[in-house]
Amino acid sequence: MSLQNILNEVDRLPDTDKWRLVNHVLRSLEQNQGREKQNWHDAVQATYGILADDPIERPPQLPLEDREPLE
Repeated sequence: MSLQNILNEVDRLPDTDKWRLVNHVLRSLEQNQGREKQNWHDAVQATYGILADDPIERPPQLPLEDREPLE
């Protein structure tokens, strides 16, 4: 079923059922948002310190090139 078909069906609902639907969708989104945040947090915790034994080092700065000035 396409989104447009769903919206057409929703338009036919009485207002009380529309409010129930809105509340249902909001609860579903809030639950999913909590899971997404948790998944992100778990990923950071799982990879935190992964390079602790082989830290990233920045090599010395290379000499700057002499270029013609912009005009």
